[in-house]
Amino acid sequence: MIARFNGSSTRRHAELDDEEGKAQFFLTLLFASIEDSAGLFAGTVLFLVVWAILCSFGAQELRGLAATNPGGAAEQWLDDIESCKNAVSIIGTLFVFTLVFRFNACYDRWWESRILWNLLCLQGDIISKCLELGMMNRRWFANEELQDRFSRFVIVYSYACKSMLRGKSLTEEGEDGPDLVKRGLLTQQELDLMEGVPCWQPHFCLDMLREVIAQLHMIPGGKGLRMDDTNKIHGQLFRCLDNTLKHMNDLIGSCVRIRASGLPASYDAITMTSFITFFLLASAVWSTAIGWMTPIVVFLASMIIMFLIVMGTKLVDPFGSDKVDIPLECFCATIEAQVHAIDQRGKSIIAVASNSKKAVRPLAVRSESKATFHIPRLA
Repeated sequence: MIARFNGSSTRRHAELDDEEGKAQFFLTLLFASIEDSAGLFAGTVLFLVVWAILCSFGAQELRGLAATNPGGAAEQWLDDIESCKNAVSIIGTLFVFTLVFRFNACYDRWWESRILWNLLCLQGDIISKCLELGMMNRRWFANEELQDRFSRFVIVYSYACKSMLRGKSLTEEGEDGPDLVKRGLLTQQELDLMEGVPCWQPHFCLDMLREVIAQLHMIPGGKGLRMDDTNKIHGQLFRCLDNTLKHMNDLIGSCVRIRASGLPASYDAITMTSFITFFLLASAVWSTAIGWMTPIVVFLASMIIMFLIVMGTKLVDPFGSDKVDIPLECFCATIEAQVHAIDQRGKSIIAVASNSKKAVRPLAVRSESKATFHIPRLA
């Protein structure tokens, strides 16, 4: 069975983000983080507030004893506690450093994963490399059947990357394998083969792309390429294609590294230890100066800090299906739709760029095309 590549696919569109999306992303990250870590969040804040109340009560008792017995042990205790302000400030500075360091490490993972998919980095990104292959396919190759197969596996590669980065296979429930078969991007035989072969499915797609290139080069007389057999650039074209495939392999390897490496457990241990230690000591010191305002200050400060801690935890795995993760579905839809667009305009480009003396009739733009849309701008 041969799957015919349907260039008029009505694939879903990626939604256009706007300036409001930046604020929406922060709020979504905030509420999603609290929802997933509600127990830890509430338990930690409640514990610190109760401790602050006890410290305030103890400070009030000490002040009462010091008033009835000037120069006694109670007054000495108050003086000693107040003299700890500098030490607590140093501990607080160290804690803020660990907190910011951890949050930056979490955000850097999210940002790097976004760059690998949707922003230009040193070697390009997954979207640009897929579209580059799609354009080279329609400009340089001359066998329509192999061109269709090449375009199909460029698209399937993106969906295979999405599934693998979520720890799944294309055939698992909720993934895109069956839909790819329905849309003519895969045959059932090809999908079964991808599932049965013990390898990473994106690499299966890269192997298929290399095999299509090899078959095109093996067509007698160089008829697999859009050039006569007398020129000397076949090897250069092959090298260019192979380098692009190598970059795509490096990109998915970098994504796997991000997903597999995780965040060192010591980051969490150091951050939480310094967090609890600071507020235990700070509550005791603050209570002698601000009294019953201490629980209010501790409540507000600990909430803000817990927000940063749980928000950072939410960013550790950027390839999931949560609202704050990078929108892999949108990126795959972008690749699929734009490859369709490249195929739809293929013959039109040849006609317009032709050096023939005959006048080329202007080609009408089909406004009903479902292939072109804005790539989402993330916050």
